[in-house]
Amino acid sequence: MGIAPGDVVLARAAYRAVGRAGAGGGDFLAELLDLLGDQGTVACLAFTRGGWWWQARRLAPFTPATPSYAGALPNAMLAHPDACRSTHPQCSIVAIGRHARALTEGHGPADGAYEPMRKLIALDAKMLVAGCVAVNPGFTTTHLAEVDLGLHQRRIFPWLSVSRYRDDQGQVRVFHRRDPGCCSNSYWKFYGAYVRHGILNTGRVGNAYAICAPAAQCYAIEHEILARDRRFNLCDSPDCLTCNALRWDRVHRWPLWLWRRVRRQSFT
Repeated sequence: MGIAPGDVVLARAAYRAVGRAGAGGGDFLAELLDLLGDQGTVACLAFTRGGWWWQARRLAPFTPATPSYAGALPNAMLAHPDACRSTHPQCSIVAIGRHARALTEGHGPADGAYEPMRKLIALDAKMLVAGCVAVNPGFTTTHLAEVDLGLHQRRIFPWLSVSRYRDDQGQVRVFHRRDPGCCSNSYWKFYGAYVRHGILNTGRVGNAYAICAPAAQCYAIEHEILARDRRFNLCDSPDCLTCNALRWDRVHRWPLWLWRRVRRQSFT
């Protein structure tokens, strides 16, 4: 996959697809850390769920120990004794290795959700997706490109999404999301551009199909495409909530999306 000792890697993996993993996927993480060595770093998205503003009182405050919904890999990393985690209430990352502290520091409630991606780009990181290419396509650099181009402003009332967290004085605060990503189900559309630029490695990790590409080049390609076509990141699904009901430039599709949803539930 092009990953070598000393590299910085942002990894996403589905352990059931990879296979041969121990409890919580620790074998995969151990082998990845062994490959990268003392000078390498592995990072992972440790995102946590929020809720709507009217649910705020029922939400448990985010802490560094809050489990991630993003799968076995981030939770295996959170259990590692050398792990560092950022304190963003919804979009934290966890990292282990030489640059772990630098990647996670300065990423809290007042910071942009995808700012760690900028640090990964600066470190010439590689991005690995193993076993979840079809269900969770693309790379997180696209979210950073969307924010840098102001495309997150097309999302309707993002501040309605909230979490709770404890500030430096131990007080529980409410966090309102300001920069949500657009629909990642459309990110497979970038694959052709990655291939044309010769930056996409494909292969297998264990039993799983995997892709790997450099963060800096991916971001440059994504930024260029989205700057030229600001609707490129729309997915094709008529059932997608984000692309059919949560964007100002698609709000006219909301009645049809709602009708489909009501009809499906009625038949069910």
